[in-house]
Amino acid sequence: MSKERTEEVMRLYLGEVLGKRRFELIPDFTALDMIDHTSHLLGPAALDAHARGFCSNISDAQIEIETVFATEDASIGIWRWQGTPQQHMGVSAGGKVIYPTRVASIFQFKNSMLSEYRPFVDAVELRNQLS
Repeated sequence: MSKERTEEVMRLYLGEVLGKRRFELIPDFTALDMIDHTSHLLGPAALDAHARGFCSNISDAQIEIETVFATEDASIGIWRWQGTPQQHMGVSAGGKVIYPTRVASIFQFKNSMLSEYRPFVDAVELRNQLS
């Protein structure tokens, strides 16, 4: 797979799937045995559930892609969201509700298809959640 294609898939996921709620695109780039490290599900159904869950919790979410780094077998998208969550996403030890709005999505590819997905929240916000 080319570096350009792995970047294109990340931009498609962030801009079209999350940004415009085009969940029907997910099977076009997701392997049947893709591992979503946020759930016990596999394949396109896992990514679909993840994306729909995010979008249903933040129905007015606006996605801003900050940057995408890509290699021939991976891409990392750093992005922000704005909106109003229906449910909070974390609570610090002090009881403060935290909404991590900067996210890094990491895609691994195998045989030209998305094979693994891992998200990471902003390190500063994560530290606040854990303190």
